[in-house]
Amino acid sequence: MPWLYWAILIAALVVVFSLISLLLARWLSKREPYSSFMHLRTRRKVTFFRLGLSDKRVPLYVKAIPVVLVLYLANPIDIIPDFIPVLGYLDDVAIVLLALALMMKLTPRVVVLELIQQSQAADVPEGSKDDD
Repeated sequence: MPWLYWAILIAALVVVFSLISLLLARWLSKREPYSSFMHLRTRRKVTFFRLGLSDKRVPLYVKAIPVVLVLYLANPIDIIPDFIPVLGYLDDVAIVLLALALMMKLTPRVVVLELIQQSQAADVPEGSKDDD
């Protein structure tokens, strides 16, 4: 019978993490500059981070956030291990959303808006689609 308690606990955690991630994403999508960033396509988001890492106006401690994030995501040791169905990946999504919010909060607003505009205007090589 203990397996039943574990199954109920895991199901409850999946629901809680899903709701928290959904609420965080919705909250961010209603606020600027997060909204503009969330509407960028995936390649443009990568361009935004690349531009942010090379921009001298972005503080060094903010530039460290994506590096630490990549190291965390590449590390097999997580808050919730990835072998746990659904929950293992939901914690990664929540960490990415929090890192995004932290980066934008710690970077001057003018710089963030300018980087978003530069990302939107980035040239796409001919013959390739700008899809997710």
